[in-house]
Amino acid sequence: MNLIKTFLYAFIILLSGNTVFAQQAEQPITDQNQLPLSFTQNTISYSDSQKEIIENTNNYNILTIGDSTQVLQNSIVYPPVKRDYARLGYDTAMYVGATVIAFGVLYAMPESVTNWDKEAMKENGIAYKWKENVKAGPVWDEDDWVLNWITHPYSGGVYYMTARSSGFNIFESFLYSTLMSTFFWEYGIEAFAEIPSKQDLIITPVLGSVVGEGFFYAKKSILRHDRKVLNSKFLGYTSLFLMDPFNTLLDSFGYKEKTKTQLSLAPIDFDKGANKAIWGLNFNMQF
Repeated sequence: MNLIKTFLYAFIILLSGNTVFAQQAEQPITDQNQLPLSFTQNTISYSDSQKEIIENTNNYNILTIGDSTQVLQNSIVYPPVKRDYARLGYDTAMYVGATVIAFGVLYAMPESVTNWDKEAMKENGIAYKWKENVKAGPVWDEDDWVLNWITHPYSGGVYYMTARSSGFNIFESFLYSTLMSTFFWEYGIEAFAEIPSKQDLIITPVLGSVVGEGFFYAKKSILRHDRKVLNSKFLGYTSLFLMDPFNTLLDSFGYKEKTKTQLSLAPIDFDKGANKAIWGLNFNMQF
């Protein structure tokens, strides 16, 4: 039932919206004097060529336009340079957790709201209706066009962005959107309420991936402009959350793409008798 999906996203926004806007993503402080002499944090323009190449470095994003180079002020590497399976796993777990909570809330609502046959579910088990709907489907549904052509493509775009922002390519993100929309939603959560829909099985991942790729380029632009839309960070964070909610949440909680380790030789004590420092290996790990 599409009501479940609407409630799910509304629940996520209400639960986590304050966290997204209250916490600033980590912004490294860089010393302009540390930059090479040929670079500054202002644009250096030499060509009107329309070709743009983004080179992500450890400390700066280098924007090359033709023969010109610009060092961007933020150091965000997006998308990740390699697949981040841990991030994708956290995102998927958040989907499942939020859905379980939303399912419990919906189950407590009146049948007039959810159209669930609670008596049949109590008598035959909670999986009874799911089994019946799965056996009966898929069918061509008669949902309102807004649900079929706006809600479902948007949902597919969110699934797509979950993988795309975790470092996966276009095909892999499409595959993730297909798996989530088919098995997690149509033959998973929604099958508890209604028969799986033929057009939703196609529209959600296919149009959703097109929408998601648009979200991907929009997110890159927002991050490149210091998370601002129309010079507003509020609009920037709102846009990022609507396009990529779970990855935006992870970033707001300080998620790191990878564990950083450092091994160095450093003084660990001082021998007063010998009047000399005692050196040792210092191991540091940051999550």
